[in-house]
Amino acid sequence: MSSTTREPGPDDLPDSTLDGADGREEGIRQEAHASGHARINQAGRDQHFYYSAGAHTRRSTRPGTEALECPYPGLAAFGPEQARWFFGRDGLVADLLARLDQRLRGVGGIQMVIAPSGTGKSSLLRAGLLPRLAQSALPDSHRWPVLLFTPTTDPVGALAAQICSLTGAEAAETADRFRADPCAGAAMLARHIDDDHAMRVVVVVDQFEELFTLCADDRQRRMFIDLLSRIADPYPEAEASTARPAGLVVIGMRADFYAACAGHPGLRTALEDAPLLVGAMSRAEVREAIIFPAQDVGLDIEPGLVELLLRDLGATSGPGEEETTGYEAGRLPLLAHALRVSWQQRNGATLTVEGYQATGGIQRALATTADRAFAGLDADGRKAARTVFLRLVKIGEGVDDGRRRRSWTELVEASGDSRAASAVVDVFTEARLLTREQDTVEITHEALLHGWPQLRRWIDGDRAGRILHQDLEEETAAWERAGGDPALLYRGSRLELAQAWAAAAPVGDLSLAARAFLSASARLHRRTVRLRVAVIAALAVLTVVAATTAVIGVRERNEALRQRDTATYNRILAEADRLADTDISLSAQLTLVAHRRNPGDDTYTRILNMQHIPLSIRLTVQADSVNSVAFSPSGRILAAAGSDGLIRLWDVADPAQPKPLGPLAGHTDGILEVAFSPDGQALASLGYDKSVRLWSVADPARPKPLGRPLALHSDELSTLAFSTDGHILVVADSQVHLWSVRDPARPKPLGRLPAHFTDGVFSLAFSPDGHMLAVGDSDQKVWRWSLNDPAHPRPLGRPLVHDGFLTSVNALAFSPGGELASASDDVRRWDVRTGELVSRPLGGSTDDVSDVAFSPDRYTLASTDDNVIRLWNVSERSEVKAIGQPLTGHTGAVRSLAFSADGRTLASGADDGTVRLWNLAVGRITNATGPAPSVAFGPDGRTLVGVDWATQLWRTTDRARPTPLGEFPSGFAAQFDGVLGPMALSPDWRTLATVGDRNHGGRSLRLWKVTAGDRAVQIGPPLTSHSDAFTSVAFSPYGRFLVAIGEDGSVRLWDVADPAHPAASAQPLTGPTGDVVSLAFSPDGHTLASADGNDVSIWNIADPVRPKPLSRLPSTSTDDVQSLAFSPDGHTLAVADTQVHLWSVRDLTQPKPLEQLPFQTTGSGLSLAFSPDGHTLASGGGDGSVWLWHISASGRAEPRGQRLTAHNGAVTSVAFSPDGHLLASAGGDRSIQLWELDVEATIRRICASSAGAMTADAWRRYVGDNSYSPPCGNRG
Repeated sequence: MSSTTREPGPDDLPDSTLDGADGREEGIRQEAHASGHARINQAGRDQHFYYSAGAHTRRSTRPGTEALECPYPGLAAFGPEQARWFFGRDGLVADLLARLDQRLRGVGGIQMVIAPSGTGKSSLLRAGLLPRLAQSALPDSHRWPVLLFTPTTDPVGALAAQICSLTGAEAAETADRFRADPCAGAAMLARHIDDDHAMRVVVVVDQFEELFTLCADDRQRRMFIDLLSRIADPYPEAEASTARPAGLVVIGMRADFYAACAGHPGLRTALEDAPLLVGAMSRAEVREAIIFPAQDVGLDIEPGLVELLLRDLGATSGPGEEETTGYEAGRLPLLAHALRVSWQQRNGATLTVEGYQATGGIQRALATTADRAFAGLDADGRKAARTVFLRLVKIGEGVDDGRRRRSWTELVEASGDSRAASAVVDVFTEARLLTREQDTVEITHEALLHGWPQLRRWIDGDRAGRILHQDLEEETAAWERAGGDPALLYRGSRLELAQAWAAAAPVGDLSLAARAFLSASARLHRRTVRLRVAVIAALAVLTVVAATTAVIGVRERNEALRQRDTATYNRILAEADRLADTDISLSAQLTLVAHRRNPGDDTYTRILNMQHIPLSIRLTVQADSVNSVAFSPSGRILAAAGSDGLIRLWDVADPAQPKPLGPLAGHTDGILEVAFSPDGQALASLGYDKSVRLWSVADPARPKPLGRPLALHSDELSTLAFSTDGHILVVADSQVHLWSVRDPARPKPLGRLPAHFTDGVFSLAFSPDGHMLAVGDSDQKVWRWSLNDPAHPRPLGRPLVHDGFLTSVNALAFSPGGELASASDDVRRWDVRTGELVSRPLGGSTDDVSDVAFSPDRYTLASTDDNVIRLWNVSERSEVKAIGQPLTGHTGAVRSLAFSADGRTLASGADDGTVRLWNLAVGRITNATGPAPSVAFGPDGRTLVGVDWATQLWRTTDRARPTPLGEFPSGFAAQFDGVLGPMALSPDWRTLATVGDRNHGGRSLRLWKVTAGDRAVQIGPPLTSHSDAFTSVAFSPYGRFLVAIGEDGSVRLWDVADPAHPAASAQPLTGPTGDVVSLAFSPDGHTLASADGNDVSIWNIADPVRPKPLSRLPSTSTDDVQSLAFSPDGHTLAVADTQVHLWSVRDLTQPKPLEQLPFQTTGSGLSLAFSPDGHTLASGGGDGSVWLWHISASGRAEPRGQRLTAHNGAVTSVAFSPDGHLLASAGGDRSIQLWELDVEATIRRICASSAGAMTADAWRRYVGDNSYSPPCGNRG
């Protein structure tokens, strides 16, 4: 158990103080405080103040007198005593205090703080929250006692010990009282604070996940949660007017235990009640966390080190430093450790770049420290280290692996070699990788589990065995707690499996208690056998007894096998989850293995989730690195070149089955770049041997050299490019050389650009029209040249300045529309006519960006990012959205990218010596024009329509690659300068309703007839005056009625059976507050449901001129309703606010509640849709997820597995195809995703896109048995 006490209240200093004005005095102390977002930087004895908006809190920096004190705790969390060095989380601490203040003023409740591992939640609580409370951040909070602890293996006992530290009671006796009465804890605290209405006891439970990883007793868990809930809620014996909680309860928990908590009613409420989510720090916050602690102790930081740390962390810059950055949140401990070991490598009082690089950098510092500690052990110590560390790890089943706290005695004495194990603990504690506190030992941070490859190998080496061992230890603990109850001993096949594993396990892996448990189980088994023999001898009915015994044995064996299979299944899925961040194709194959073994809703939705993830086929090249890849203009041939001097060609007409065509040999050293001519007849290559070679690939199966190599004389070779018409070849070194290649066999020099690039040229690109050549140099500049007259090139305007951290412009690419992308340490998009940026820089890179490429349809941009690839939706000129998660699979830095001609495949080459072909046909539409389109399927079921400020059509015959059919009606928006409001298309596609346009009065509602030629002709006068304004319009299912929601929240209704003579309702439909936000028609079109705030009204609109109110649903929540949907039979109405509620509306005058769908995710319920058969409900959420629910005949709902994730913004619309086989979802990220609901069809796509990923070696490593049977057969 870990605990702490808080320090006295702060010195009450003014906002700005300077003590000791004479800087010449020895031992001078300077102090400065800054309010809000102001910053103080110290340079020698000078202090510089920077001010910006905001007033979260006051923070200070205190220059010290020496640099011997390390202000960076490394992997350990900041404690209250280190609050002076805790920077970068002011905004988050302020948010947490504001939520606690609301609980003080309201009705209490547990405050959850939820964060992925490695984001600093423990530091936030210990060094952020508690010191602020000690400074009276809340009224009188400096007087409040603080109980800070972790659950341990005995959470009720841990809480009792904390409370007894206040009351003086005996801990063991108090724990027994708590177990008998869940109100006892709140009662003790209530008596302690008595009548002091300003007093609270602050209860902070850190590392709450220990409740699930260390405590195996579910009854204890429920007791502990009940105790916390009672403490956080108003004390029941108080008067109503004075009722208040006895304590302020704050829980810090790892995010991957969210589902485990949601199963407990007391915690489910807390999860729904404004939990604080801790994410990655912004670039500015990370900068504060690096710089300010150093200033506090008088450390200088060498220029460039901070930027290097930010780059290695992946905290990429955006338009403003306050913008949240794209690094992985779990990398923060790696930075913390790197800072600490950099301090150890400092030069005097200065943190240096050289010292930081000597640690191995952020990525390697942790592993370097661990490897050094491991290497410092003797042979026995290294052997014992495996046993020690594996006993400190909790193997996750469905969650990430985690730490496990052990007693020192249990860990060392049970290891088999106590001297060696003790040395392991001492050495790794000295390295701060283990933490020893009183009589317990634990791994300092989960980051070590993934950051130290040796530990990862130990964990993964026998994962199935580790899970079996883990279960054995937990069963042993339960047996000991029960006083050695024989009923808990192993029997049958379960005993056999455990004995077999124990016999093969290294000495020390099994604790003495577990060995005693197995021995007791074996003795019980022997007694059972002897008794069975005696019974057989005594009874005449031998056959009956034998049969009975056999049945029992079979049952036991079957149960043991079932448990083994379940453990294997969970382990395979856990490996699939872990590999998703490094090799998504292998992760997909493992998911298929799990599905083949145990098909169910969980693997069903996991497989569906693979639909929108590009998977890859790996082509192995016998070279250390692949420097360049290129597709022929037809997209049929792929070329790749690398460090071995060979060019390899493949026929990729079927990208799922590439066919090698043989290498091209000629270069005597590695190759930098290859490029196809625009006609596809020639291939150019640039080598380190200072030559350019041209090859004929008219017959790709028999390529041959063309003419003699072009000789160059510079060591600064970089790249080459063909002009758009193929007549010019441009090659770059420190100059840019031009050759005429009208006859590729006889190239003619045309000279060079009249400019000298001092440190060389890094990148080249021709514009699509061929009139412009872009040149990227080593000095952050992109030059534009006109080559209309190749003999006399001329510069075009000033250079574009790519002013990032790096100086070289590594890559350039033009889009088909003429937009230019440049890559350095980020990616920037330029309008080459004006020289202006067209959007913010694209961040997310943890290294320099080696290459960029536009898709042929211009809507997608691909960029490299160390060993991953990022995709961006650039369909909207000024607003860029990331598409899904980065593509993972390469184990070395990605050097080159190329799209195929049809845009369905992306090729990548990397330093791992491989080429990957990524299947981009993932059912995603990225060229939707509106910010949040609604979607629907056409009557034929093969056409998808997206409606918002324009109406667009896509053919969905190829569900993986929808074909755009353009605007509907054709050219409609162009008639109105594109200035249109909401639109609606009738179900038969013959009538269009529009709101507003510039040419016809602004905001009026009009009807249009869609003619046979897909043109629109206005029908009659406007339905409303131009002074009316509407936020949405919709047609009823059969197109008879048109409904519109006004900006004033009222609903207008028209009968448009005859569009030329519409009949309007006599009065607008209004709800209780007059602010309708959502509508839904019943399937027959005669009933309308409207949502007004948190109320839902049902109307009979059979006579639209005089609609009649039928009923109003009782409010089930204080949250506003966001979406409504009727089931196909009209008997069920789904209502979504922050949850989804089902109502029976068989009797429209008396609706009855059926079900509240289990809470699954924040922001759910923005959109709803029933499948055509009514058995499935889809709900789209504000977090970009879609949930599928199985709806029974009685109206009961069960979630189908996991959520579907495809959008980086809220899901604004969901729709099923008429046959129910497809689901479309539209998001605020300007994308539409098609979901194939037939799992076998998705499996076929996965197999076609990831052939070869499941090798025999991968099977043995991740599946763990010798029955190699890849899920896709011979295809991988």
